[in-house]
Amino acid sequence: MLGSAQQPRISEQMAKSAVYRIARYSGLQPDFIVRENPGIPTAIAFIKGHKRWIEYNPAVIAGIMDSAHTDWSAVSILAHEIAHHLLGHTLEPGKRHPGDELACDLYSGFILNAMGATLEESLAAMRVAGHKLDTLRHPSKEARLEAIRQGWMDRDRITRGEDIAAVSPPEDLHWSISFEGDPNTYYVNAANEVIWFNELAQPIVLGGLATSTQKAYQYTIAWNTEVLEVDGHGSIWNQSAHGMMTRVGKMTSLTPPRGAPGSRPW
Repeated sequence: MLGSAQQPRISEQMAKSAVYRIARYSGLQPDFIVRENPGIPTAIAFIKGHKRWIEYNPAVIAGIMDSAHTDWSAVSILAHEIAHHLLGHTLEPGKRHPGDELACDLYSGFILNAMGATLEESLAAMRVAGHKLDTLRHPSKEARLEAIRQGWMDRDRITRGEDIAAVSPPEDLHWSISFEGDPNTYYVNAANEVIWFNELAQPIVLGGLATSTQKAYQYTIAWNTEVLEVDGHGSIWNQSAHGMMTRVGKMTSLTPPRGAPGSRPW
């Protein structure tokens, strides 16, 4: 990591240039306002005054670049923030969900491949800065690395002339899961894994489903650091910091769940 007295290597002009190149590789004319902000953790995308902004912490990104040993790490971070704009996530400020983050990671891997980065260069920033265990709103490091990898491989298949749109979703899904305020849908497969699908129906594992040990509940969802309980009506509950159980979502049967814990449909 760079010391605080050392000048960061990524200037505002360099960041603007990187954002311009990312947008152009997407086939778009860039209209982003790019600014330094040493008061934020890494980088952020938001809308202000009807303009699309991207702010980044130059010292933090410089540290990631040093630890990752590649300048592509900065490009991948900026690409992730651009994706939040392109996918419409910044239209609802403050609402970030695992599927949103993974979709942006997928875009980052795809666009870095298009720009000439290797797979390892595309993964470098997440290997350094990703968190091993996260929460309902932010998926684990391994899930995010997998999303970047899938995005990179999608672009690789395109360059080989393969039709990536031909991928079909699996048929072994037993449950769908939705969370309040989260536009994404998650699923439970035959292996009792909680998964999210990218737009090519490729699964990324986020957690697991098991029979609950609590008498008031039927199932337990292990979601990274969170433990959620599911009652007999499919309502998903989470324990607040004050010990109160709060309804946070719904789990719905898709097929007779012969392979799911408990084997009894609702």
